Amino acid sequence: MRTEPLPSAADALLAEADALLARGRGRNAERLLTPFVGREPENAGAWQRMARARLDLGDLPGALLAAQAAWHLDPYGVESLFWLSQARSRLGDHAEAIAAAAAACREDPGNPRLHNRLAEAQLAAGLPTDAAEGLRCMADMARYDADLHVTYGMALFAIGRPLSAREALGRALAIDFGHAGARAALRRFDQAMSTAIDAASLALAADEFAESLRVHPGRPTPRRPGPGRDALGYVARVALAWFLAAIAGVGILEVTGLLVAPTSLYLALFCAAGAAGCVSALARPASRRGVSG
Repeated sequence: MRTEPLPSAADALLAEADALLARGRGRNAERLLTPFVGREPENAGAWQRMARARLDLGDLPGALLAAQAAWHLDPYGVESLFWLSQARSRLGDHAEAIAAAAAACREDPGNPRLHNRLAEAQLAAGLPTDAAEGLRCMADMARYDADLHVTYGMALFAIGRPLSAREALGRALAIDFGHAGARAALRRFDQAMSTAIDAASLALAADEFAESLRVHPGRPTPRRPGPGRDALGYVARVALAWFLAAIAGVGILEVTGLLVAPTSLYLALFCAAGAAGCVSALARPASRRGVSG
């Protein structure tokens, strides 16, 4: 009987780190990996995961150090190049970020994830035309990759093609109807288009949108909220609407004489509505709360 080899302790630890990162538990992943890379500093996979964990935590210098360690150990590995490019982009080192992503694409030219990273690096550098052109063919080939179509849509909007941009996001939602990035991009499109009334204002809106995607050196953009935060905000908004409707309904019933509501009921409903409103406000992205990056 043929049996599969048992995974090593290192493989099991890296798999556990992957599971933690997938659940958004970057701090736990970093704590798990820190002693491991101390014992086995030659393990490129561990450094790659450390770079991802630190990026999730907003520790950009630490993420770059981890990504550089992975790259020195595996200079032609696409995963090492991917995280090196990601860290460079977040720090505003755009030439290096684009070079690393382009090198990864040369190593694995059919991988849509790598082309998506290159386009993201170009958008962060203020090169939306390059990003849109680079993804044009890949978008036709990778009809299964929702993330790539979101990035393609953002690049198209940034060069002044809002209808094509919405089509790209429609394809992303057809692949994954609940894709948080696609829905967030649609909201940003609606906000940007609210001031577009003619060709000149459309061009201005596209330029402002492209500028909002840029990362300036020394002023990295804040992390985007994850799907969990988006879901929490949605639930809070729905709850707020129901509580307000309940307050209005109790008031109408009391005015018509069908119900005598105690003061404690109003107090409870107002407190619940206030709590839901606070959670909804806190779950919104920082840029929409008026906080600059």
